[in-house]
Amino acid sequence: MAQAVDVQGKLRVGPSPHIRSKRTGSWVMDQVIIAMIPPLLAATFFFGWWALGMVAISTATAVGAEYFYQKLTYKPITIGDHSAALTGMLVGLSLPITAPIWMIVFGSVFAVIIVKQLNGGIGRNYFNPAVAARVVIKALFTPWLENWVLPAGLFGSGFRGVDAVAAATPLSFIGDGMRSVPEEVPGFLDLFMGFNLGGNIGETSKLAILIGMLYLIFRRVINPKLPILCITTVFVVMGLWSSFDFTFQMTHMLSGTLFFAATYMITDYSSGALTPQGKTVFAVGVGVLTAFFRITLDHPGGVGYSILIMNALAPFIDSKLMPKIYGHDKRPQTSFNRQGSRS
Repeated sequence: MAQAVDVQGKLRVGPSPHIRSKRTGSWVMDQVIIAMIPPLLAATFFFGWWALGMVAISTATAVGAEYFYQKLTYKPITIGDHSAALTGMLVGLSLPITAPIWMIVFGSVFAVIIVKQLNGGIGRNYFNPAVAARVVIKALFTPWLENWVLPAGLFGSGFRGVDAVAAATPLSFIGDGMRSVPEEVPGFLDLFMGFNLGGNIGETSKLAILIGMLYLIFRRVINPKLPILCITTVFVVMGLWSSFDFTFQMTHMLSGTLFFAATYMITDYSSGALTPQGKTVFAVGVGVLTAFFRITLDHPGGVGYSILIMNALAPFIDSKLMPKIYGHDKRPQTSFNRQGSRS
């Protein structure tokens, strides 16, 4: 507490804040970056050294884009908060090993400048920058993103060599109205560990993502109810759809970007709901929409679209679920401005 005692023993209190914490914005970003190391190591193990190169390019591009944009617009340089580096890592891990360099660069530049900086910078973006970049890339450059290959291993030649084998993601077999799991889909162990799976490099090993999730929960960086509610909701909805076929439910839980997005994306502070009840609605909403898109759409995924929709609805959700003030029957009225502040 910021206080001092004068020579006469009288207590003097200084200006607020009186309770201070070491949890700065850059500290939070650093914790998330640390939590992404397990998926990055898993991506390197399964897909080879180029996975590290992809993430290095996306991270350097994101940091460079933020620096030069702020330099050219005469704004304070904020790359020291490490948010741009975090965005770059998320973009890199959200792409398949076959993604060309120009696509990696485009994704990071779009995320940092278009989604983040043009909306006011860190804490003022209504949409998760990495998710928005991933959705835009998928919408514009689908042929490159669906050219999946099986992992070649740490010392394999990867997609650039002869041991690259084209493959479909498990979601391509269990989406678009399917109610059961075909034989082509890998088993639970492969899905959980990441063996013989095509897809985005960061989503392959659920074990690695789970380690990162537990680290963030232990460090109290994320609220555990968000990833748990999101993943569980998909499990329940898929149960209702498949007459509670456990294999079908578990396959959906362990396939695609669900675990990765639930850990690193829906837990974003600025683009998600802020109120306690709003966070619950936000996480459940992402889960319901993800299940809906997987059931109805003729292509894998749907997590990215679900997150962006709930990002757009987050201010409205918070306005309706603002906690009541003690002694009052009605919730306080809130207002939202385009600078990202909610009062």
